[in-house]
Amino acid sequence: MATLRDIAKAVGVDISTVSKVLQGAPIRVSESRRQEIFRVAEQLNYRPNMVARGLRLGKSGAIAMPVPSTANYLYPEIIGGAEDAADRLGYVLFVLKQSAVDPLGRILNIVAQGRVDGLIFADDAPSAELVSALNGRRVPFISLNKGSDLDSHCVALDDQAGFALQAEYLERLGHRRVAFVKVIPTSFTSELCMGTFAARLEPEWVWECDFFGEGVLSVIERYGASDAPTAIATASVVVAARLVQGLREKGIRVPEDVSVIGYHDSPIAQWPLPGVTTVKMASREQGMRGVEALCELIAKGTFAGEVVSTPPEIIDRGTCAAVLPC
Repeated sequence: MATLRDIAKAVGVDISTVSKVLQGAPIRVSESRRQEIFRVAEQLNYRPNMVARGLRLGKSGAIAMPVPSTANYLYPEIIGGAEDAADRLGYVLFVLKQSAVDPLGRILNIVAQGRVDGLIFADDAPSAELVSALNGRRVPFISLNKGSDLDSHCVALDDQAGFALQAEYLERLGHRRVAFVKVIPTSFTSELCMGTFAARLEPEWVWECDFFGEGVLSVIERYGASDAPTAIATASVVVAARLVQGLREKGIRVPEDVSVIGYHDSPIAQWPLPGVTTVKMASREQGMRGVEALCELIAKGTFAGEVVSTPPEIIDRGTCAAVLPC
């Protein structure tokens, strides 16, 4: 089994340097050397002794990702990136299904028992009550969604760039009369996203739908009762996929009669073959950076907050078309 000494010898650095880099502890080392240490550790299949480290540091060696549901189509990408980072940094990652009865109590109980060293919230930003409780107990945590007072605990996607790109894409295709389907219930992030889209391309219609598309039939009814927008932008790729399917079932052609574009990407985006045009965001990288940031908080007690810099991109699957001249 590979040891810290083996990695240090291969890279040409001290054992203490390897140990601190792999733990995410503060140390002055170049980024190229840091990445070389990670590469060699992976190449040698290094696995830290979690029991010994836990006894030495008074840590559990585990972090938890509380989620309200396991059905969110974004979780596989986020969790995949988080698992990669946790493995590399010597942590075990648990996905924690929150209690519907007492989510706050269950999370705090697990923290109080010392079963995890920190938390990473992949769904909505934690409530103000939970943030206050975690801060009061000095529990490190990271949110992957923005909140009005979470800057120093947040690893966010650049949703402003994402929704600006969505609006710009429709604008380039000649769409001016558009509808926007916002996600309900509303949140800090959903309002920010809606505002960003509207700043670039003001929608004539604003409709609402659950994140998973449960209310898509009412959206289709609103489309039929409206003066026919040429494009519908959504804040969820699930909504977009179900919308395309529902419109086509009613004989409305996509994209000939109306263009539809989603947000985020997943296998769900390919349901209504050949798929739904959408804005792809760096969800896997966000999961990875979230765990790295949490380890930084655990080791140093501080983190400045971060927006993932990988730019969004349009995945064209044929549900958007240029507006034909009259």
